[in-house]
Amino acid sequence: MRLTALIFFFLPILTFAQTTPEALALRQQLAATDAAPEEQAWAYIQLAEQYLSPECNCFQPDSAYQLLREGQRQYRQLSSRELRKAERLGYDEQRVNQLKQDIRTAGLKYHQEQGSSADMAYYLENYGRLSHRLRTAATKTFLELRFAELQAARQYDSLKVFAETFDAQLKEYLPEMQPRLERAVFESFFDQRDSTNLNDLFLLLRDFPDAAPLLDLPISRALSALPLITKAENILRGARHRDLPKTVRIIYLYHYYTGDWGDLIGFQNRYPFYTDSFNLQRAVTVAQLAPDLDLGFTDDRKAAFERYIELGAPTQKAYFALQHYIAREVEAKNWKQALAKVNQFAGYFGKSDERIQQLQQLLSAPSEGITPQSLGDTLNSIDGEYAPVLSADGQRMYFCRNRDGDEDIYFADRNPMGWNYPEPITALNTKSSHEAPLNISPDGSTLLMYDGGVVEYTERTVDGWSPSVPFFPEDRRPDWQGMSAITANEEAVIFAARSIDCIGARNEDNIDLFVAYRQTDGQWGPPINLGTTLNTPFEDRSPFLHPDQRTLYFSSDGHGGFGELDVFVTRRISDGWTDWSPPVNLGKDINGPGYDWGYRISTDGRTAYFSGFETGWKEELYEIGVPEAHRPIPVATVTGTLTRQSGTPADALLIVNDLETGEEVARVHPDPQTGQYFITLPVGQRYSYTVTGEGLYPISNHLDLRESTGTLERKENITVPSIPEARDGGLSLPLRNLFFETDSHTIDPASHPELNRLAKLVQDYDLKVEIAGHTDNQGGAEYNKALSQRRADAARAYLLQQGCTPAQVEATGYGLEQPLQDNASAEGRARNRRVEIRFRK
Repeated sequence: MRLTALIFFFLPILTFAQTTPEALALRQQLAATDAAPEEQAWAYIQLAEQYLSPECNCFQPDSAYQLLREGQRQYRQLSSRELRKAERLGYDEQRVNQLKQDIRTAGLKYHQEQGSSADMAYYLENYGRLSHRLRTAATKTFLELRFAELQAARQYDSLKVFAETFDAQLKEYLPEMQPRLERAVFESFFDQRDSTNLNDLFLLLRDFPDAAPLLDLPISRALSALPLITKAENILRGARHRDLPKTVRIIYLYHYYTGDWGDLIGFQNRYPFYTDSFNLQRAVTVAQLAPDLDLGFTDDRKAAFERYIELGAPTQKAYFALQHYIAREVEAKNWKQALAKVNQFAGYFGKSDERIQQLQQLLSAPSEGITPQSLGDTLNSIDGEYAPVLSADGQRMYFCRNRDGDEDIYFADRNPMGWNYPEPITALNTKSSHEAPLNISPDGSTLLMYDGGVVEYTERTVDGWSPSVPFFPEDRRPDWQGMSAITANEEAVIFAARSIDCIGARNEDNIDLFVAYRQTDGQWGPPINLGTTLNTPFEDRSPFLHPDQRTLYFSSDGHGGFGELDVFVTRRISDGWTDWSPPVNLGKDINGPGYDWGYRISTDGRTAYFSGFETGWKEELYEIGVPEAHRPIPVATVTGTLTRQSGTPADALLIVNDLETGEEVARVHPDPQTGQYFITLPVGQRYSYTVTGEGLYPISNHLDLRESTGTLERKENITVPSIPEARDGGLSLPLRNLFFETDSHTIDPASHPELNRLAKLVQDYDLKVEIAGHTDNQGGAEYNKALSQRRADAARAYLLQQGCTPAQVEATGYGLEQPLQDNASAEGRARNRRVEIRFRK
C-alpha cells in the first residue's frame, strides 16, 4: 500500500514524460506488490538516475530528488540481511551521495532556467541540506528574480515588505543590490503616494535611514509646506544630519525666524555639523543684542531698540521690538506718528513682509469710533472676573471669578435692565482645583471648562450639570489644551493646543489651532493642525466659532498686529473644517499693544465680550461693538419649548438638516428641565428640523432662508406625541417638510427624508394612516379638490414604494373644505396649503 501510494504521488510528474525502456521497467518493478524491500529501494535509486540522465527525455530533477529521498528512506529501514542483498544489487553509499549532489546541482540550473522567484523559492525549500555554494547561488537568483518582479509591478508596499523581510539575506548575499532596491522603493513610493505627505516621508526615512540623501529634497519641500519643526526634529534625532542639508536648512530658518538666542544655541548644539553654515554665528551675535522686551520700551533704551530692529529684522523678535517701539503712540491713538515709525524701519523687513504691510494698513485705516464698555458692577467685583462665555440666545453669561486665588465658574442671567447678580455653579466648582468656562455649545447643552489644567466638558441634565469629564482620553491629550469650540452638528471640535504637531520650533509660546473629529465610538479622534493659513510659529489661540458655523475668531501674535495678542477673524471656505480664509485683524479699535484674547461674539454679530485690566484694578468683563466688516454671517434663530402632550419636557433631540443636500448641520438638545430649545441657522440655505426620540412621532418643520440677508427670529412651541398617543387618539399631524412643485403633484426630492421617516414609522409600528391633502381658496373648488387628491395619491404611492402595504395607507383630497385659518391673508393661505397624516385605529 505504501509503495502504491508513492507511485500515484509521482504519476502526475512522470506520466507526461517520455521514458526509456529502463525507466519503464523500473516503474513497473515499483508498482509490483511482490518485490523484495531491497529491490524496491534500489529501484528508486536507479529510477532517480534515469530522471537525471541527459539522454532521457524524462529529465526532471525535482522527480529525481524525490525518488532518491524515498530510496534512501527505504534503505535505512532494511535489515542487515537485506542491506547485504542491496549491496550485491549495486547499492553504494558514495555513489548515492554523489547522485544527490548531482541532482541538487541540476535542480539549481533547472529552476534558474524557469526564470521565476517562485521556482527558486521551491528549490530552496524542498532541496534539503544544500552546500554553501548552491545555497548562495540559489538565494542570489531568488533575490534577483523577486526584485525584478516587484520592480516591474512598481508596488511600493510589496517592495517595502521585500526589503524588510530579506534585509539580512540582502546584506549577506547581495549587498550591491541595496542601492537599486532603495531607489526602486522610492520611485514606487512617489508614483503611488503623496510625496508632500510629511508623515509618510518620515516613515520612509525611518525604514531606510541609509537613503537620507535621496529623501533630503522631498522632505525639505514637504517640511517647507507644513513646517512641523518639532516633530521633524524628534524624528531626525538619530539621523545622519550631514546627509540632510536641505532639510536642516528649513529647520534652521524656523529657529532663526524666532530671533531668540536660546533657539539658535539649541539649533547649534543639535546640529554641530552646521555650526559654520547658514550665517548662524551672525544670527547668534545679533540675538544677543535684543533688548529685554518684558521691560517694555523706555526712552533711555531707544537707541538699543533701534539698533536691534535694524539688525534683527526680519525675525519675529525684531517685529515684537517694533511693536513695543510704537506702543505709546498706539495707546495714545497717535496713528500718524506710529505709522511714521513703522515706515522708518519697514525697509529692514523687506518689501513683501506681510506683517509690516498689515500693520501699515491697520494704522492707516479710519477708526470705527467704537470703545469698550464695562459690563457694570453687577457682574464685576473686587475679586476679578474673566473668561466670559455668552450663551447663543444671549440670555446667560458664564465667567470665571477669582476670589483670593480660588478660580470658580459663575453665571448670570440677563434681565430687561441688564444682568442679575452672579451665582456660582456649585456642581462644577471645587476648592482643590481651578475652574473656568471655555465655551458653550450653540444649543446650550454642553459646557466646556478648564479644570486644573485639563479641558473637560459637562452636559446639562434634569438634575443640573453633570460631573465633568476630560475632553480627550489621556493617550490623545495634547501637552496643553486651551479654548475649545464644538461645532453645532457635534462632529468636530476646534481648539488651541501646544503639541508636537505645532507649526515651527518648540517653545512654551508656540500654540496652534487644531481640529478633531468625533469617531463612531463617541470619542474624539487625533488632533489635526489647521495649517499655515491660520497658524504661525508663535501663539495662535482662543478660538471662538460663531453660531453661524462659518466664522472663526481667534487671537495671535504671529500675524501682523499691534501687540502681544491681537484678535483676528477668518471664514470657512469649504464644507470641511480645515480650509479657512486668510485671517484679518479686527482693527485698531479692538486691538492694542497688550493681550487681546478670549473674545466671544454675540449671535447677532454686533457685540464682542471680553475681559481686560482696568488701570490699578483687577480684570473685569467688557463689551465692545464689532466692526461691520468683521461680523459673522447673519443667522436666523428658532426658539420655543419642546414638550410632551402632558406638558412635561420631552426627552428628545432636534436634528437640523440642509434640505438641498440632506447634510446634518446641527443637533439641538432642549433643556431637560424646561424643554426650551434654541436653534441658530446661517442665512442662504433651506433647512428642516425634526424631533427624534424613542417612541416619539417625528414632528418636523422647515425654514427657507435662501432669500434672507439679515437676522430672522421664529418662535415655535412644539408638542410631540408618542406613537401610541398619535395612533390611539386619531391625531392629525402636518407633514410640513412635504413639498410639491407649484400647481403640481410632483414631489420635490427635498421631501424624501420626511416621507422615508413616515414609511419606516408605519412599518415598524404597523400603523394605519390617511394622507389628507388640503389647499387654499385660490382657484375653483373642483380644481383644488382634484389637485389635493393627486398630491395625496402621490404621497401614498411613494410610501408604497418604500414598503408600506395598500391596507396601511389611504389617500384623500379635501381641497379647500377644511381650512385652518382665514384665506384672506397670504399667511393664512400658506397654512391652509398642507398635507396631513391622520392616524386610524
